[in-house]
Amino acid sequence: MSKKPKKTEEAFTPEQLEKIESKGDKEVQLQRQKEGLFQRYTAKRDSKDLARQVRWKRRAGVALVVLVLVLLLVWLISWLMNTIGDLVITVDRGLYKQGIVISANEDGSDPQAQLSANMVAEVTNITYDWLPATLDLEADGTHNGRNYLAYTFYLSNNSMSADNPTKEPVKFQSTLRTVRDARSASEAVRILIYRNGVPTMYAKRNISVIGSDGKVYVDRDAPESDVIPLETRYQKVVPEDYTRPEATEPETNAEGETVNELPPQSKVIVDTTDDPLTIVEFVDDEVVFDVGEEELQPGETVKYTIVMWIEGDDPECVDEIRGGFIKLNWFFNVLEEEI
Repeated sequence: MSKKPKKTEEAFTPEQLEKIESKGDKEVQLQRQKEGLFQRYTAKRDSKDLARQVRWKRRAGVALVVLVLVLLLVWLISWLMNTIGDLVITVDRGLYKQGIVISANEDGSDPQAQLSANMVAEVTNITYDWLPATLDLEADGTHNGRNYLAYTFYLSNNSMSADNPTKEPVKFQSTLRTVRDARSASEAVRILIYRNGVPTMYAKRNISVIGSDGKVYVDRDAPESDVIPLETRYQKVVPEDYTRPEATEPETNAEGETVNELPPQSKVIVDTTDDPLTIVEFVDDEVVFDVGEEELQPGETVKYTIVMWIEGDDPECVDEIRGGFIKLNWFFNVLEEEI
C-alpha cells in the first residue's frame, strides 16, 4: 500500500506576500474610510443641529428684546400722554383709597385718579380783558380757546361708596406746580382758577423795573418796592341770558385725526364788575400755589376750572419767550398732619 505523499507547505515568495499585505491594507483602508465617512457625516449633522439651535436661540433672544422694547415704547407713549400734557391733574394713592376722585363730568361718571388736559398749539399772547366771562360755565373737560387752555373738572368725596368707607370728612392739600418752563414762559403766564365759581388769578412776581430813562429793564435782584406791581383786574359780568352750549363731537379729517378748529381769538373787551379779582403771586419759581383745603364731606363735590394764557400786558412778555411753553401738574394729596 503506497503512502500518499505529505503535502509540504510552500514558502511564500516575496511577491505573493506583498500582494496579500497590499490586499489586506486596502480592506483596512476601505473600512477606515467607511468609518471615517460615517463619523464625518455624524459630526456634520451634529454641527448643523447645534448651529440650528444657536440660530433659534439667537432669534428668540432678538424677538424677546424687540418685544420688551415694543412694550416699553407703548408704556412710554401712554406715560407721555398721561403725564406730559399741558396740564395733568392727579389724586395721590392715599386720598384715592379714602374715596377722593376726580372726573371730567359733572355727574361724576368715570371717576379717575388722574386727568390730562389737551394741549393748545401755536398760542400767542392775549390779555385777560379778552377772555370770555363764561369760562367756568362753558363745558366740562377741555374747552380751550384759540390762545388759552381751559379745563373743568370735579373733585368728589365718594368715601361712602369706597372699599374702606370712612364716613368722615377728608382733609387734603392742593398743589399746582410747573414741571416744564421752556424759555421762561412762566414769567408772563397767568393762571385763573375757579373754585365753585369763585375766581383767583395767579402770576409770577414781576422782575422788571422802570429805569430813570422811562424804559423797562429786567432786574431779578431789585427790591419789591422797585419792581413793577402786578396789574389790577376785576371780575367779569356773566350775561343773564347765557345758556351753556350743547356738547359736540370733535371734527376729524380723512385720516381720522382730530381737527383743532378753534374759533378766531376775540379781541372784544368783556364787561367787568366793580369787584376786584384776587391776584396771588407764585409761591416760588416752580410752585404756583400750595393750599391746605377745607374738609371735603362725604358726598360733597367741588368744581374747578383752570384757565392758562400768556398775558400780553405783563412786562416780561417779550420776544425772548417766543416759542416757549409751560406744563403744569396739579396734585391733590393727604395733608402731612394726617399721614
